[in-house]
Amino acid sequence: MRERELLPEFFWAADAASLRGQRRAVLLSAWELALLLVAAATGSADGEPWAWPAAAGYLGAMALAVVISRQNPQGLWYEGRAAAESVKTLAWKFAVRADAYQPPPRSLPDAEGLYRFQLTRVLGAFRDGPVAVPANGIEITEAMRDLRGQPLAVRREVYLNERIRVQHDWYRSKARYCARAGYWTGVLGVLLPALGLALAVLRALGAFTYDALGTVSAVAASVTAWAQLRQYRPLAAAYGLAAEELELIRLQLARLDLESPDAEEIWARLARDAEDAVSREHTTWQARREVRTTTDREH
Repeated sequence: MRERELLPEFFWAADAASLRGQRRAVLLSAWELALLLVAAATGSADGEPWAWPAAAGYLGAMALAVVISRQNPQGLWYEGRAAAESVKTLAWKFAVRADAYQPPPRSLPDAEGLYRFQLTRVLGAFRDGPVAVPANGIEITEAMRDLRGQPLAVRREVYLNERIRVQHDWYRSKARYCARAGYWTGVLGVLLPALGLALAVLRALGAFTYDALGTVSAVAASVTAWAQLRQYRPLAAAYGLAAEELELIRLQLARLDLESPDAEEIWARLARDAEDAVSREHTTWQARREVRTTTDREH
């Protein structure tokens, strides 16, 4: 069984909305920074003709700033990701009998009622937001019911392969990428001011007349703004920690004695711990959404 077969429709709607918001937020921000760089570079050149492309650059940057403010693609990005990951966690908990979804004492109807109740709360938090809630949003897929009815050995194999391993590899890969990107943005944060210092000294000595200091400053500010948008360093730390936690839990799940009389109880607790490790990361998305919503209301 593949994870794609397991997840309900609302996950895919929220996931698609988040990806649209991410692509748009990154694209618009990249164009805005590029236009500001063009404006700074041409505005620093001598001669009246260079003032026109500088003005065009600033005008374009202003227009993009208005579009970003009105459309708020970052809000869609963060909200969609928080919603998608919340639904995925509930679906996996139900399917593998994790946390409060374990029987006994809970029977299948009680588990379905708990799932519907908790998913209704998730849907309620996003019903007034930009993520469209499908008409049949409170959905329990046949794959979820099928996996839930399987023996613990089958549930463990599917969960380890389709949830723990996939999520762990994703976190580890993203942690490495963000760490590298954070390192190079840090290097640029040192090199660009050093370049600005060297150019300032050379200009003071009369080596050239072009005002490159404004351009270098604009590039340095753009690198900083891009790093803040992408959150390289915080995400590298968060992803790395989540990967380590999942690896420890994976070892415990793999070593679980399935013949033990309390195997189901231990399984439910360990699977809950795994989902909690994942939830910490998507809770960050929820916090970012709430902070951004509060900021937008204040302005």
